[in-house]
Amino acid sequence: MELKHYYRQQFLELIEQFEHHWEEDLLYQYGFRWNSYANSTYKEIFQITHFRDETLYMIYTIELPESYKNTNMSDVVKNISSTYELSMYYLSDKILLSACVSIEHLQQTSLGFLNQARGELIDLVFSAIQMHFI
Repeated sequence: MELKHYYRQQFLELIEQFEHHWEEDLLYQYGFRWNSYANSTYKEIFQITHFRDETLYMIYTIELPESYKNTNMSDVVKNISSTYELSMYYLSDKILLSACVSIEHLQQTSLGFLNQARGELIDLVFSAIQMHFI
């Protein structure tokens, strides 16, 4: 069994037990991707991604609405220390915040990574909101 299939199966088993709201995107071409709309404020995306000869990566992303562009989110992301590679993308109608780790550096289950990355990204969002209103 390929490593990406192992982690997919692990994620499927864990979300069956703990987070039923994830929906797999069967059209994703670079591994596996799931979407969640369980939170009314933002969309969540979880990916197990593999590009050709590169390492396998897990990526957790939150999609924030355009209103978050009025915060200093980019300053917060630039100045944070994380065990993950953090990315932020500004699009016309939203902001994407992502945490990424290669499987080589993964130290927990796929759902463990998702929950830790979720916590870090949500902390970033609240820090940016808090600094915006001070």
